[in-house]
Amino acid sequence: MIPVTKITGGLVQTLLLYVSIIGLLLFVATLLRLKIRILKKLFIPASLLAGIIGMLLGPYFLKVIPATMMSSFGALPGQMITVVFACMLLGIKSTKESAGSMTHDVVTGLGWLWSCSFLQVGIISVLTALIFTPVFGVDPMFGSVFEIGFAGGHGTAGGMADVFVKLGWPDGGDIGKTTATIGLMAGIIGGMFAINYAVRKRYTKVLTEPADFDTAVEVFAEGSRTPNAYETVSSDVVEPFALHLGLIGISILIGWEITGFLKSLIKLNLPLFPFAMIGGWIVNRLMIAAHLDAMMDRNIFQRLQGIALEILIVAAMASISIPVVMAYWAPLLIGSIVMIAMMVWFYLFWLSPRVFKDNWFESGIIRFGAFCGVAAVGYMLLRACDPKMKTDSGTVYALGCPFMSPFIGGGLVTTAYPILIQKFGAMTAGLAFCGGALVIILLMRAFLWVKDFKYEQR
Repeated sequence: MIPVTKITGGLVQTLLLYVSIIGLLLFVATLLRLKIRILKKLFIPASLLAGIIGMLLGPYFLKVIPATMMSSFGALPGQMITVVFACMLLGIKSTKESAGSMTHDVVTGLGWLWSCSFLQVGIISVLTALIFTPVFGVDPMFGSVFEIGFAGGHGTAGGMADVFVKLGWPDGGDIGKTTATIGLMAGIIGGMFAINYAVRKRYTKVLTEPADFDTAVEVFAEGSRTPNAYETVSSDVVEPFALHLGLIGISILIGWEITGFLKSLIKLNLPLFPFAMIGGWIVNRLMIAAHLDAMMDRNIFQRLQGIALEILIVAAMASISIPVVMAYWAPLLIGSIVMIAMMVWFYLFWLSPRVFKDNWFESGIIRFGAFCGVAAVGYMLLRACDPKMKTDSGTVYALGCPFMSPFIGGGLVTTAYPILIQKFGAMTAGLAFCGGALVIILLMRAFLWVKDFKYEQR
Protein backbone atom coordinates (compact mmCIF):
# COMPACT_ATOMS: atom_id res chain seq x y z
CA MET A 1 0.00 0.00 0.00
CA ILE A 2 1.20 3.54 -0.76
CA PRO A 3 2.28 5.10 2.58
CA VAL A 4 0.01 8.16 2.70
CA THR A 5 0.55 8.57 6.44
CA LYS A 6 4.27 9.20 5.89
CA ILE A 7 3.65 12.34 3.84
CA THR A 8 4.85 15.27 5.96
CA GLY A 9 5.05 18.18 3.54
CA GLY A 10 1.45 19.28 3.85
CA LEU A 11 -1.18 19.79 1.23
CA VAL A 12 1.11 20.86 -1.64
CA GLN A 13 3.43 17.87 -1.27
CA THR A 14 0.42 15.55 -1.00
CA LEU A 15 -0.98 17.00 -4.23
CA LEU A 16 2.42 16.51 -5.89
CA LEU A 17 2.42 12.85 -4.84
CA TYR A 18 -1.08 12.28 -6.16
CA VAL A 19 -0.35 13.89 -9.52
CA SER A 20 2.85 11.84 -9.74
CA ILE A 21 0.88 8.64 -9.20
CA ILE A 22 -1.58 9.66 -11.92
CA GLY A 23 1.43 10.31 -14.18
CA LEU A 24 2.77 6.82 -13.41
CA LEU A 25 -0.62 5.28 -14.21
CA LEU A 26 -0.73 7.19 -17.51
CA PHE A 27 2.77 6.07 -18.49
CA VAL A 28 2.06 2.40 -17.74
CA ALA A 29 -1.27 2.61 -19.56
CA THR A 30 0.40 4.21 -22.59
CA LEU A 31 2.90 1.34 -22.84
CA LEU A 32 0.10 -1.22 -22.55
CA ARG A 33 -1.97 0.65 -25.12
CA LEU A 34 0.91 0.63 -27.60
CA LYS A 35 1.84 -3.03 -27.07
CA ILE A 36 -1.44 -4.90 -26.62
CA ARG A 37 -3.13 -5.51 -29.97
CA ILE A 38 -6.74 -5.66 -28.76
CA LEU A 39 -6.40 -2.28 -27.01
CA LYS A 40 -5.04 -0.78 -30.21
CA LYS A 41 -7.74 -2.40 -32.32
CA LEU A 42 -10.48 -1.04 -30.06
CA PHE A 43 -8.71 2.33 -29.88
CA ILE A 44 -9.00 2.47 -26.08
CA PRO A 45 -7.55 5.82 -24.82
CA ALA A 46 -4.59 5.48 -22.46
CA SER A 47 -6.27 7.79 -19.94
CA LEU A 48 -9.30 5.49 -19.68
CA LEU A 49 -7.03 2.46 -19.34
CA ALA A 50 -5.01 4.25 -16.64
CA GLY A 51 -8.21 4.97 -14.74
CA ILE A 52 -9.20 1.30 -14.90
CA ILE A 53 -5.76 0.31 -13.57
CA GLY A 54 -6.16 2.87 -10.78
CA MET A 55 -9.58 1.45 -9.94
CA LEU A 56 -8.16 -2.09 -9.76
CA LEU A 57 -5.39 -0.86 -7.45
CA GLY A 58 -7.93 0.94 -5.28
CA PRO A 59 -9.75 0.06 -2.06
CA TYR A 60 -12.41 -2.10 -3.75
CA PHE A 61 -9.98 -4.55 -5.34
CA LEU A 62 -6.22 -4.84 -4.67
CA LYS A 63 -6.12 -2.13 -1.95
CA VAL A 64 -2.74 -0.76 -3.09
CA ILE A 65 -4.14 2.77 -3.30
CA PRO A 66 -5.87 3.55 0.02
CA ALA A 67 -9.36 4.97 0.32
CA THR A 68 -8.08 8.35 1.59
CA MET A 69 -5.99 8.85 -1.53
CA MET A 70 -8.80 7.67 -3.79
CA SER A 71 -11.09 10.20 -2.16
CA SER A 72 -8.61 12.93 -3.14
CA PHE A 73 -8.51 11.53 -6.68
CA GLY A 74 -12.28 11.93 -6.73
CA ALA A 75 -11.92 15.65 -5.98
CA LEU A 76 -9.56 16.29 -8.92
CA PRO A 77 -12.10 16.09 -11.79
CA GLY A 78 -14.14 18.95 -10.36
CA GLN A 79 -11.06 21.18 -10.50
CA MET A 80 -9.62 19.95 -13.79
CA ILE A 81 -12.90 20.49 -15.64
CA THR A 82 -12.65 24.17 -14.74
CA VAL A 83 -9.30 24.35 -16.53
CA VAL A 84 -10.74 22.45 -19.52
CA PHE A 85 -13.67 24.86 -19.86
CA ALA A 86 -11.55 27.97 -19.29
CA CYS A 87 -9.53 26.99 -22.39
CA MET A 88 -12.50 26.43 -24.67
CA LEU A 89 -12.80 29.97 -26.06
CA LEU A 90 -9.25 31.20 -25.44
CA GLY A 91 -7.08 31.87 -28.49
CA ILE A 92 -9.94 31.69 -30.98
CA LYS A 93 -9.47 34.27 -33.69
CA SER A 94 -12.26 36.43 -35.04
CA THR A 95 -13.29 35.45 -38.54
CA LYS A 96 -15.54 37.00 -41.16
CA GLU A 97 -15.62 33.91 -43.33
CA SER A 98 -19.08 32.83 -44.36
CA ALA A 99 -20.27 29.27 -44.11
CA GLY A 100 -21.74 29.72 -47.61
CA SER A 101 -23.29 26.56 -48.97
CA MET A 102 -22.58 24.75 -45.70
CA THR A 103 -25.19 26.83 -43.84
CA HIS A 104 -27.93 24.21 -44.30
CA ASP A 105 -25.87 21.42 -42.75
CA VAL A 106 -24.61 23.69 -39.95
CA VAL A 107 -28.21 24.49 -38.95
CA THR A 108 -29.44 20.91 -39.27
CA GLY A 109 -26.36 19.73 -37.39
CA LEU A 110 -27.32 21.98 -34.51
CA GLY A 111 -30.87 20.63 -34.63
CA TRP A 112 -29.40 17.11 -34.54
CA LEU A 113 -27.31 17.92 -31.44
CA TRP A 114 -29.86 19.97 -29.50
CA SER A 115 -32.66 17.45 -30.03
CA CYS A 116 -30.27 14.66 -29.06
CA SER A 117 -29.36 16.41 -25.81
CA PHE A 118 -33.03 16.93 -24.97
CA LEU A 119 -33.91 13.29 -25.74
CA GLN A 120 -30.97 11.92 -23.76
CA VAL A 121 -32.49 13.64 -20.72
CA GLY A 122 -36.16 13.36 -21.67
CA ILE A 123 -36.36 9.63 -22.38
CA ILE A 124 -34.35 8.62 -19.30
CA SER A 125 -36.37 11.02 -17.12
CA VAL A 126 -39.64 9.45 -18.30
CA LEU A 127 -38.20 5.97 -17.68
CA THR A 128 -37.09 7.15 -14.24
CA ALA A 129 -40.59 8.35 -13.40
CA LEU A 130 -42.30 5.22 -14.74
CA ILE A 131 -39.83 2.46 -13.79
CA PHE A 132 -36.56 3.41 -12.13
CA THR A 133 -37.96 5.34 -9.16
CA PRO A 134 -41.03 3.15 -8.44
CA VAL A 135 -39.20 -0.17 -8.93
CA PHE A 136 -35.58 0.57 -7.99
CA GLY A 137 -36.03 3.63 -5.79
CA VAL A 138 -33.54 5.85 -7.67
CA ASP A 139 -33.49 9.61 -7.31
CA PRO A 140 -35.43 11.52 -10.01
CA MET A 141 -32.20 13.31 -10.98
CA PHE A 142 -31.03 9.99 -12.46
CA GLY A 143 -32.77 11.26 -15.59
CA SER A 144 -29.91 13.70 -16.23
CA VAL A 145 -26.91 11.37 -15.88
CA PHE A 146 -26.89 9.95 -19.41
CA GLU A 147 -26.72 13.36 -21.09
CA ILE A 148 -24.06 14.37 -18.57
CA GLY A 149 -22.06 11.19 -19.25
CA PHE A 150 -22.73 10.57 -22.96
CA ALA A 151 -22.86 14.12 -24.39
CA GLY A 152 -20.77 15.69 -21.63
CA GLY A 153 -18.12 13.02 -21.02
CA HIS A 154 -15.90 12.39 -18.00
CA GLY A 155 -15.08 16.08 -17.66
CA THR A 156 -18.67 17.16 -17.24
CA ALA A 157 -19.44 14.17 -15.02
CA GLY A 158 -16.54 15.09 -12.75
CA GLY A 159 -17.58 18.73 -12.65
CA MET A 160 -21.19 17.87 -11.89
CA ALA A 161 -20.27 15.74 -8.87
CA ASP A 162 -20.30 18.76 -6.56
CA VAL A 163 -23.61 19.90 -8.08
CA PHE A 164 -25.23 16.59 -7.23
CA VAL A 165 -23.87 16.77 -3.69
CA LYS A 166 -25.37 20.24 -3.23
CA LEU A 167 -28.68 19.04 -4.69
CA GLY A 168 -28.79 16.19 -2.17
CA TRP A 169 -27.88 13.22 -4.38
CA PRO A 170 -24.14 12.49 -3.90
CA ASP A 171 -24.39 9.20 -5.85
CA GLY A 172 -24.93 11.26 -9.01
CA GLY A 173 -21.23 11.95 -9.39
CA ASP A 174 -20.26 8.27 -9.51
CA ILE A 175 -23.19 7.39 -11.76
CA GLY A 176 -22.23 10.22 -14.14
CA LYS A 177 -18.66 8.94 -14.36
CA THR A 178 -20.02 5.47 -15.10
CA THR A 179 -22.31 6.65 -17.91
CA ALA A 180 -19.37 8.64 -19.32
CA THR A 181 -17.33 5.44 -19.48
CA ILE A 182 -20.21 3.51 -21.05
CA GLY A 183 -20.75 6.29 -23.59
CA LEU A 184 -17.06 6.50 -24.45
CA MET A 185 -16.85 2.76 -25.10
CA ALA A 186 -20.13 2.83 -27.05
CA GLY A 187 -18.84 5.71 -29.14
CA ILE A 188 -15.52 4.07 -29.98
CA ILE A 189 -16.55 0.44 -30.42
CA GLY A 190 -20.06 1.12 -31.71
CA GLY A 191 -18.72 3.79 -34.05
CA MET A 192 -16.19 1.41 -35.58
CA PHE A 193 -18.87 -1.25 -36.12
CA ALA A 194 -21.13 1.41 -37.68
CA ILE A 195 -18.36 2.55 -40.06
CA ASN A 196 -17.59 -0.97 -41.24
CA TYR A 197 -21.31 -1.67 -41.72
CA ALA A 198 -21.71 1.59 -43.65
CA VAL A 199 -18.77 0.73 -45.92
CA ARG A 200 -20.39 -2.58 -46.87
CA LYS A 201 -23.74 -0.84 -47.53
CA ARG A 202 -22.05 1.94 -49.56
CA TYR A 203 -23.19 4.63 -47.12
CA THR A 204 -19.71 6.16 -46.83
CA LYS A 205 -18.70 8.85 -49.31
CA VAL A 206 -14.93 8.25 -49.32
CA LEU A 207 -14.05 5.01 -47.56
CA THR A 208 -14.40 1.92 -49.73
CA GLU A 209 -12.78 -0.70 -47.46
CA PRO A 210 -13.38 -1.50 -43.76
CA ALA A 211 -11.62 0.85 -41.36
CA ASP A 212 -8.59 -0.58 -39.60
CA PHE A 213 -6.60 1.21 -36.90
CA ASP A 214 -3.87 -1.43 -36.93
CA THR A 215 -2.07 0.60 -39.59
CA ALA A 216 -2.34 3.90 -37.75
CA VAL A 217 0.96 5.53 -36.72
CA GLU A 218 0.94 6.08 -32.95
CA VAL A 219 4.59 6.91 -32.17
CA PHE A 220 6.13 9.53 -34.43
CA ALA A 221 9.79 9.06 -35.27
CA GLU A 222 12.19 11.94 -35.79
CA GLY A 223 11.70 13.43 -39.21
CA SER A 224 7.97 12.73 -39.24
CA ARG A 225 7.00 14.93 -36.30
CA THR A 226 4.99 18.13 -36.70
CA PRO A 227 4.75 21.02 -34.21
CA ASN A 228 1.56 21.18 -32.17
CA ALA A 229 2.28 24.56 -30.53
CA TYR A 230 4.14 27.75 -31.42
CA GLU A 231 6.20 30.22 -29.41
CA THR A 232 4.35 33.54 -29.30
CA VAL A 233 6.57 35.38 -26.82
CA SER A 234 10.32 35.13 -26.39
CA SER A 235 11.26 32.76 -23.58
CA ASP A 236 13.65 35.52 -22.44
CA VAL A 237 10.52 37.40 -21.39
CA VAL A 238 8.37 34.54 -20.14
CA GLU A 239 7.89 30.88 -20.93
CA PRO A 240 4.97 30.87 -23.45
CA PHE A 241 3.19 28.03 -21.66
CA ALA A 242 3.40 29.98 -18.40
CA LEU A 243 1.89 33.04 -20.09
CA HIS A 244 -1.01 30.98 -21.39
CA LEU A 245 -1.44 29.39 -17.96
CA GLY A 246 -1.73 32.92 -16.57
CA LEU A 247 -4.53 33.74 -19.01
CA ILE A 248 -6.32 30.55 -17.99
CA GLY A 249 -5.97 31.62 -14.36
CA ILE A 250 -7.47 35.04 -15.13
CA SER A 251 -10.38 33.35 -16.91
CA ILE A 252 -11.06 31.17 -13.86
CA LEU A 253 -10.91 34.18 -11.54
CA ILE A 254 -13.46 36.00 -13.70
CA GLY A 255 -15.66 32.90 -13.59
CA TRP A 256 -15.32 32.87 -9.81
CA GLU A 257 -16.48 36.47 -9.60
CA ILE A 258 -19.44 35.75 -11.89
CA THR A 259 -20.59 32.80 -9.78
CA GLY A 260 -20.21 34.86 -6.61
CA PHE A 261 -22.30 37.68 -8.09
CA LEU A 262 -25.02 35.30 -9.30
CA LYS A 263 -25.08 33.54 -5.93
CA SER A 264 -25.74 36.88 -4.23
CA LEU A 265 -28.65 37.48 -6.62
CA ILE A 266 -30.40 34.10 -6.79
CA LYS A 267 -29.06 32.41 -3.63
CA LEU A 268 -28.04 29.31 -5.55
CA ASN A 269 -24.69 27.50 -5.61
CA LEU A 270 -23.65 27.31 -9.25
CA PRO A 271 -20.79 25.20 -10.68
CA LEU A 272 -17.67 27.15 -11.57
CA PHE A 273 -16.66 25.46 -14.82
CA PRO A 274 -19.23 26.90 -17.28
CA PHE A 275 -18.54 30.40 -15.97
CA ALA A 276 -14.79 29.85 -16.33
CA MET A 277 -15.59 29.36 -20.03
CA ILE A 278 -17.37 32.72 -20.04
CA GLY A 279 -14.31 34.17 -18.33
CA GLY A 280 -12.18 32.73 -21.13
CA TRP A 281 -14.40 34.39 -23.72
CA ILE A 282 -14.06 37.74 -21.92
CA VAL A 283 -10.27 37.42 -21.73
CA ASN A 284 -10.12 36.45 -25.40
CA ARG A 285 -12.20 39.45 -26.47
CA LEU A 286 -10.13 41.83 -24.33
CA MET A 287 -6.87 40.50 -25.78
CA ILE A 288 -8.21 40.98 -29.31
CA ALA A 289 -9.51 44.48 -28.52
CA ALA A 290 -6.12 45.44 -27.04
CA HIS A 291 -4.31 44.01 -30.11
CA LEU A 292 -2.53 41.52 -27.87
CA ASP A 293 -4.01 38.43 -29.49
CA ALA A 294 -0.68 37.71 -31.24
CA MET A 295 0.57 36.66 -27.80
CA MET A 296 -1.90 33.78 -27.76
CA ASP A 297 -1.54 30.44 -29.54
CA ARG A 298 -4.68 28.37 -29.69
CA ASN A 299 -2.57 25.20 -29.88
CA ILE A 300 -0.94 25.91 -26.51
CA PHE A 301 -4.34 26.32 -24.89
CA GLN A 302 -5.38 23.00 -26.42
CA ARG A 303 -2.24 21.29 -25.08
CA LEU A 304 -2.87 22.61 -21.55
CA GLN A 305 -6.53 21.68 -21.89
CA GLY A 306 -5.48 18.20 -22.99
CA ILE A 307 -3.22 17.73 -19.95
CA ALA A 308 -6.07 18.70 -17.62
CA LEU A 309 -8.45 16.38 -19.46
CA GLU A 310 -6.07 13.40 -19.25
CA ILE A 311 -5.65 13.90 -15.49
CA LEU A 312 -9.40 14.34 -15.16
CA ILE A 313 -10.28 11.08 -16.95
CA VAL A 314 -7.74 9.03 -14.97
CA ALA A 315 -8.92 10.45 -11.64
CA ALA A 316 -12.62 10.21 -12.53
CA MET A 317 -12.38 6.61 -13.68
CA ALA A 318 -10.14 5.45 -10.82
CA SER A 319 -12.33 7.01 -8.13
CA ILE A 320 -15.67 5.50 -9.23
CA SER A 321 -17.38 3.99 -6.19
CA ILE A 322 -18.03 0.37 -7.15
CA PRO A 323 -20.70 -0.20 -4.44
CA VAL A 324 -22.67 2.81 -5.74
CA VAL A 325 -22.48 1.56 -9.34
CA MET A 326 -23.57 -1.93 -8.32
CA ALA A 327 -26.54 -0.48 -6.46
CA TYR A 328 -27.70 1.14 -9.73
CA TRP A 329 -26.77 -1.69 -12.11
CA ALA A 330 -30.29 -2.36 -13.39
CA PRO A 331 -31.26 1.25 -14.27
CA LEU A 332 -27.79 1.74 -15.77
CA LEU A 333 -28.14 -1.37 -17.93
CA ILE A 334 -31.63 -0.49 -19.15
CA GLY A 335 -30.72 3.16 -19.72
CA SER A 336 -27.54 2.22 -21.60
CA ILE A 337 -29.39 -0.11 -23.97
CA VAL A 338 -32.02 2.56 -24.66
CA MET A 339 -29.42 5.30 -25.20
CA ILE A 340 -27.17 3.26 -27.49
CA ALA A 341 -30.15 2.11 -29.55
CA MET A 342 -31.37 5.70 -29.86
CA MET A 343 -27.95 7.00 -30.88
CA VAL A 344 -27.26 4.27 -33.44
CA TRP A 345 -30.65 3.61 -34.98
CA PHE A 346 -32.49 6.91 -34.70
CA TYR A 347 -29.80 9.58 -34.88
CA LEU A 348 -27.05 7.98 -36.96
CA PHE A 349 -28.95 5.82 -39.45
CA TRP A 350 -32.46 7.33 -39.56
CA LEU A 351 -32.15 11.08 -38.96
CA SER A 352 -28.73 11.82 -40.48
CA PRO A 353 -29.53 10.93 -44.13
CA ARG A 354 -32.73 12.96 -43.91
CA VAL A 355 -31.16 16.22 -42.66
CA PHE A 356 -27.65 16.40 -44.15
CA LYS A 357 -27.43 17.34 -47.82
CA ASP A 358 -23.87 16.18 -48.32
CA ASN A 359 -21.87 13.38 -46.70
CA TRP A 360 -24.73 12.30 -44.45
CA PHE A 361 -22.85 9.40 -42.88
CA GLU A 362 -19.67 11.40 -42.22
CA SER A 363 -21.74 14.27 -40.76
CA GLY A 364 -23.66 11.82 -38.61
CA ILE A 365 -20.72 9.78 -37.34
CA ILE A 366 -18.81 12.80 -36.01
CA ARG A 367 -21.86 13.86 -33.99
CA PHE A 368 -22.51 10.29 -32.89
CA GLY A 369 -18.96 10.05 -31.53
CA ALA A 370 -19.12 13.46 -29.86
CA PHE A 371 -22.43 12.81 -28.13
CA CYS A 372 -21.48 9.30 -26.99
CA GLY A 373 -18.02 10.26 -25.80
CA VAL A 374 -16.23 13.53 -26.53
CA ALA A 375 -15.50 15.65 -29.59
CA ALA A 376 -12.14 13.87 -29.97
CA VAL A 377 -13.98 10.56 -30.44
CA GLY A 378 -16.18 12.17 -33.09
CA TYR A 379 -13.16 13.42 -35.01
CA MET A 380 -11.41 10.08 -34.59
CA LEU A 381 -14.39 8.29 -36.17
CA LEU A 382 -14.56 10.88 -38.93
CA ARG A 383 -10.89 10.33 -39.72
CA ALA A 384 -11.56 6.58 -39.85
CA CYS A 385 -14.13 6.99 -42.64
CA ASP A 386 -12.58 10.08 -44.25
CA PRO A 387 -8.81 9.69 -43.67
CA LYS A 388 -7.76 12.65 -45.82
CA MET A 389 -10.68 14.85 -44.71
CA LYS A 390 -12.01 15.17 -48.27
CA THR A 391 -15.52 15.96 -47.01
CA ASP A 392 -16.43 19.16 -45.17
CA SER A 393 -18.11 17.29 -42.30
CA GLY A 394 -15.44 18.27 -39.76
CA THR A 395 -15.63 21.94 -40.75
CA VAL A 396 -19.43 21.95 -40.60
CA TYR A 397 -19.34 20.44 -37.11
CA ALA A 398 -16.79 23.02 -35.94
CA LEU A 399 -18.87 25.90 -37.33
CA GLY A 400 -21.79 24.82 -35.15
CA CYS A 401 -19.76 24.38 -31.95
CA PRO A 402 -20.10 28.02 -30.74
CA PHE A 403 -23.88 27.51 -30.72
CA MET A 404 -23.67 24.15 -28.97
CA SER A 405 -20.63 23.71 -26.71
CA PRO A 406 -21.37 26.59 -24.30
CA PHE A 407 -24.82 25.17 -23.65
CA ILE A 408 -25.33 21.41 -24.14
CA GLY A 409 -22.98 18.45 -23.82
CA GLY A 410 -21.44 19.97 -20.70
CA GLY A 411 -22.41 23.65 -20.90
CA LEU A 412 -24.90 25.86 -19.12
CA VAL A 413 -28.01 23.88 -20.13
CA THR A 414 -26.42 20.60 -19.05
CA THR A 415 -25.72 21.99 -15.59
CA ALA A 416 -29.37 23.06 -15.35
CA TYR A 417 -30.85 19.63 -16.21
CA PRO A 418 -30.71 18.08 -12.69
CA ILE A 419 -31.89 21.37 -11.15
CA LEU A 420 -34.93 21.44 -13.46
CA ILE A 421 -35.69 17.77 -12.79
CA GLN A 422 -35.53 18.34 -9.05
CA LYS A 423 -37.78 21.39 -9.32
CA PHE A 424 -40.47 20.05 -11.67
CA GLY A 425 -40.17 16.29 -11.24
CA ALA A 426 -38.84 13.59 -13.58
CA MET A 427 -42.07 13.06 -15.52
CA THR A 428 -42.87 16.74 -16.14
CA ALA A 429 -39.28 17.61 -17.04
CA GLY A 430 -38.89 14.47 -19.14
CA LEU A 431 -42.02 15.13 -21.20
CA ALA A 432 -40.99 18.77 -21.64
CA PHE A 433 -37.54 17.79 -22.97
CA CYS A 434 -39.02 15.10 -25.24
CA GLY A 435 -41.47 17.71 -26.50
CA GLY A 436 -38.63 20.16 -27.16
CA ALA A 437 -36.75 17.52 -29.16
CA LEU A 438 -39.89 16.71 -31.14
CA VAL A 439 -40.44 20.40 -31.96
CA ILE A 440 -36.86 20.70 -33.25
CA ILE A 441 -37.21 17.58 -35.41
CA LEU A 442 -40.58 18.74 -36.79
CA LEU A 443 -39.08 22.14 -37.67
CA MET A 444 -36.29 20.39 -39.53
CA ARG A 445 -38.90 18.20 -41.21
CA ALA A 446 -40.83 21.28 -42.35
CA PHE A 447 -37.95 23.48 -43.52
CA LEU A 448 -34.69 21.53 -43.78
CA TRP A 449 -35.57 17.96 -44.80
CA VAL A 450 -33.57 16.52 -47.66
CA LYS A 451 -35.96 15.59 -50.45
CA ASP A 452 -35.35 12.31 -52.23
CA PHE A 453 -32.51 11.40 -49.85
CA LYS A 454 -30.46 8.31 -50.63
CA TYR A 455 -28.60 6.08 -48.23
CA GLU A 456 -25.97 5.08 -50.77
CA GLN A 457 -23.38 7.78 -51.46
CA ARG A 458 -21.09 6.00 -53.92
